[in-house]
Amino acid sequence: MKNCIFKFKDLRKHRLCFFVLLIVVLSTNSALAQIRVSIKQKPLTTVFKAIESQSDFVFLYDKDVARVSSVTLNCSNCSIEEIVKQLAKETDLDFRVNDKQILVKRKNAPKKVVESAVLTASTVDSLVGRVVDEHGQPIVGATLLIKGTKIGTSSNQMGYFALRRPEKGVMVMCNIIGYHPQEVVVADQKMVMLRLVTKAQKIEDVVISTGLQKRERSKLVGNVSSIKGEDLEGAGITTVDKALRGKMTGVYVRSNSGRPGEAGSIVIRGSNTMTGSAEPLIILDGMPMQNGEVAGMDKTSSNINSLLTNGIGNIPPEDIATIDILRDATAASVYGARAANGVIVITTKRGVAGKDYINYSTKQGLTLSPKNGFDFMNSSEKLAYERQLYNDFHPVYGGRAVQLLLQADNGVISREQADQEIAQLGQVNTDWINVLYNLAYQQSHNVSMSGGSTKLQYNVSLNYQDANGTLMENKNKQGGMSVKLTRNVNDRLLIDFNLYSTIKKNVEGQSALDPFRYAMFANPYEKPFNTDGSYAWDKTYRDLTTDIGLSQALNYETLNIVKELRENTLSTDYNNVRGQFGVEWKFLDGFQYRGSAVLNYTNVQTMDESRGGTYRSYATNWLNTARTVNSGGGILAKYNQGFLEENSGKTIDYTVRNTIEYNKTFQEKHYVQAFLANEVSERTNNRFFHYNPVYLQDYRMAGYPSWDDVPPSTSKKLALDQLGGTYYEKDRSVSFISSFAYAYANRYVLNANFRSDGVDIIGSKNQFTPLWSAGLKWNAHEEVFVKENMSWLNRLVFSFGYGYTGSINRTVYPFHTYKLTALVYDDVVKAQEFVYGNPVLKWERKRDINYGVQFSVFNSRLNVEANYYDNKVTDLLDKVVLPASVGRTSSLINAGILSNKGWELSARVEAVKTTDWLWEIGGNLTTVKNNLDRVYYKKTPTISNLAPQNVENYALRSWFGYKYDHIDPNNGHMMVQAQRIDAQGTVIGDEIIDLSKISSADLQTKYRTYYLGQQDPKLYGGFNTRVRYKNVTFASNFVFAHGNMIKGFQDRREGPSGMTDDITAGRTNRLKNQIYRWRQHGDITDIPFYSPSKSYYSEYLVDRDIESGAYIKCTELGVNWRANPTNLGRFVKQLQIGLMANNLFTISPYSGSDPETQMAFGYPTTPSYTFSLNIGF
Repeated sequence: MKNCIFKFKDLRKHRLCFFVLLIVVLSTNSALAQIRVSIKQKPLTTVFKAIESQSDFVFLYDKDVARVSSVTLNCSNCSIEEIVKQLAKETDLDFRVNDKQILVKRKNAPKKVVESAVLTASTVDSLVGRVVDEHGQPIVGATLLIKGTKIGTSSNQMGYFALRRPEKGVMVMCNIIGYHPQEVVVADQKMVMLRLVTKAQKIEDVVISTGLQKRERSKLVGNVSSIKGEDLEGAGITTVDKALRGKMTGVYVRSNSGRPGEAGSIVIRGSNTMTGSAEPLIILDGMPMQNGEVAGMDKTSSNINSLLTNGIGNIPPEDIATIDILRDATAASVYGARAANGVIVITTKRGVAGKDYINYSTKQGLTLSPKNGFDFMNSSEKLAYERQLYNDFHPVYGGRAVQLLLQADNGVISREQADQEIAQLGQVNTDWINVLYNLAYQQSHNVSMSGGSTKLQYNVSLNYQDANGTLMENKNKQGGMSVKLTRNVNDRLLIDFNLYSTIKKNVEGQSALDPFRYAMFANPYEKPFNTDGSYAWDKTYRDLTTDIGLSQALNYETLNIVKELRENTLSTDYNNVRGQFGVEWKFLDGFQYRGSAVLNYTNVQTMDESRGGTYRSYATNWLNTARTVNSGGGILAKYNQGFLEENSGKTIDYTVRNTIEYNKTFQEKHYVQAFLANEVSERTNNRFFHYNPVYLQDYRMAGYPSWDDVPPSTSKKLALDQLGGTYYEKDRSVSFISSFAYAYANRYVLNANFRSDGVDIIGSKNQFTPLWSAGLKWNAHEEVFVKENMSWLNRLVFSFGYGYTGSINRTVYPFHTYKLTALVYDDVVKAQEFVYGNPVLKWERKRDINYGVQFSVFNSRLNVEANYYDNKVTDLLDKVVLPASVGRTSSLINAGILSNKGWELSARVEAVKTTDWLWEIGGNLTTVKNNLDRVYYKKTPTISNLAPQNVENYALRSWFGYKYDHIDPNNGHMMVQAQRIDAQGTVIGDEIIDLSKISSADLQTKYRTYYLGQQDPKLYGGFNTRVRYKNVTFASNFVFAHGNMIKGFQDRREGPSGMTDDITAGRTNRLKNQIYRWRQHGDITDIPFYSPSKSYYSEYLVDRDIESGAYIKCTELGVNWRANPTNLGRFVKQLQIGLMANNLFTISPYSGSDPETQMAFGYPTTPSYTFSLNIGF
């Protein structure tokens, strides 16, 4: 009950926090409109002047209105709505408020077109006008600004505006993204018509955010991939990282599974570490996002901690304005030792002065259940296969047919009864995928409110997502909000405040068995329910790798996977609050100070409930740790009483940064930007848990078992440390940063950065690491001779960058660590783990070299960018093997060198561009040549391993094994090729060997494995196309990867029996080709003989065990319709409807579930279909 109360209070805190902030935002904005007017018997225009002087509102009216000469108004702290009502009663006029403009006319006056009316304003020199495009259509939201001042407004939904000006002859500037700006000198015009011309935004005009600075792309040397928030709209209901798949050069994003809400993996220009995290640094609105995981919370089988606490997953795509990914050291070295894996800079949407709006968007989607694409046997085939096994081997353990035939031979039943029951089993054909996986409904909602005045801008966003998983009993919900306030105190002082909050809840059914593996391998003649609706028991599946007793008395005979998932539940609650505060102060000429601080709080609560009587409670029972309850090594039924495990963890981190920036242009040619900063951060992580081996779920009562059957002499073997524990860690860092940029005439550009980082987990000798970068850029298109002679060339840029970034593995310490347990040996507490420290631990240091060229031609209809990069990581942490005589067998030291080289190519072309039609085609491609230049293992292994290995002069995570040759027709043994070596280890040739006969000693001393490929792709990228006809847009996006090898599907290894023999593995379903295995002398087949003992070839990697991981996947395919603003009503400013299909299909030679996840098994990624609606007010 305490847990329930705590969670409710926690939720109330978030709600209360939100409502308080919402009230502050709305009340603050309203406060700006509080007006005092005390006028008696004065002209109406005098009232207008008084109101305009205290607010941002402007009155529009004709001469008839201006003639109203006697008005009395007495109002103290009134809103504009209250004043308008009083004036309407006083004057019998009609007042209509539209944004910051108030149209006034006589109630019975005939309807007039605004531009034909003689408009007047209370200020003598006022301007009324309209903004339209080249086709005469109104432009909504164009910014009008009096040059040299901050007086401005924006055009309304019909394109009209009204602007007060201080004096005649003023220059008015009109600007909006996507159009060429226009300036007009106002004389005595009563009406101004501004006709803007559409433009393709120049790439060099784009402002790039590095998180620390903002700089025009033309003045930034580093490699940056950028994307706008609107380009993520076709990603369906998903996380931000998955929405980026295939859209950004050099960035490889892949899904790890289809579990709802789970973040993907992001790798930029190849992996740069062997032991630490390969994830890039995330910057949100200028400040870093610390790793949100709560230490020690990964004990659960579903790795929910990683699933829910990934910080980037807290950001709804609808809130994103831009994403910039810094790919090389010239761009990213301002983040120093945190930037070796790249930097992702996310900028969210903020309020804009002069325009208030409310936007609502929703997505409603369906995700299809996975399909069994493997060629497994049906019931008839499986029963015939079991008869084969029984006739060939007479096993005592097997599937239903084996069990029945064994009973018949033992006289328990007759052969006729056995045949009859086998025939009845053949009538059942259960598709376990359809039983366990369902069509999943998903929905998301987002409401945002944004706007403000020149003094205060605000943005409030609320989001909610409900995403059911395709696996039964899997539900994921999350809600969040963000509040962003910007206060312009005066021309020199600005204050901003951001608040983000996220609540997530994930519920999953739990089982001691992998549900997807069960759905693949469970015998089709088994069934989930009996005819009366009761649970049917599976008599054949039990996973031997987790079963703890094989004695007849302890055989578990009441297994039902549906019952398991329904009665065992893991619930996870995640809460996160992040607050950011910043102050900007401009002083002297060109100087600016900014102070920023961010505080982040994360709390995770998990409750793992297992009901008594389930197989999970039986197989994972705590008493099994003693293994002495009875001779079978398992537990008796009376101890199968369920369990409860609860975890609570929290993380608190903060970062404080002070910066001084100088930014100025001299003589309109010399641009200089200098930047100095220091940064301090700290992260505290703690967690505790408790475990009750007895849990009465219906009564919510937990306790501990009686140990009557555990002899006192062996009770010390019970794992008492599993009953509870605590974890605490803290780390701190400090950084000093500087940056410099110079550009001459926007043609020749120099960038330089320096950063020194220090952390508390490295000894004082190497505690700080100085890192730097420098880069040059030539904007050749700005040269006079290019402009005069190559008008078709819009952009030509050459760049070069050189620099250093770094990283650190925070799990390696300079001091010794050990972990005690509750086990006692000879009255001494036993240490479960002891790790020697490394007092000379250093930072991993990455050197980047980059050469780049970019060009745009034919009015930017064709844009191409190419880069060559050469990166090298030194002081790479590597695990070296030591002789046991020194007191330890291995150690992590800075001894390795790793390199990544490759090309990046991206292109975008506007194949068709007319008034009504636009057809764009784009794509990007990245090659990665990864190599371990120096590591501990110098030669290819002598014995193959089923896992990828790290060997010098090969890629990270490479496969080494033998090459399949043939199946010996004489005995059915698998014959493979291996490299024969001499006594010195030199390869002298190839030799065919029999893995079933050769000893491990001979393999180690006489043979060596072959290199079979690498796990990570050598090439990846994406391509997309977009076709727009008037207001309808069709879009698609594809991703691809090539050059990697991953484990293929092999039913013997992937099945529930693990690496046991094929006869035992035959108790569950097998592929149909197993019928054609070698059975007798002379058989020609590629499936070896079945041995009653474990086969050697199942322990070793053979080339046919791995397959090409190449794939092309359609991640997005959709259509979108956007309404013309002129056809919408008075209150609706935007209407957009879309239909999207995601993960539609995959083209790949891979036999496993999904080559993108790089696993033959797991929670699969399946197609989804989404309807979206977006309305703006």
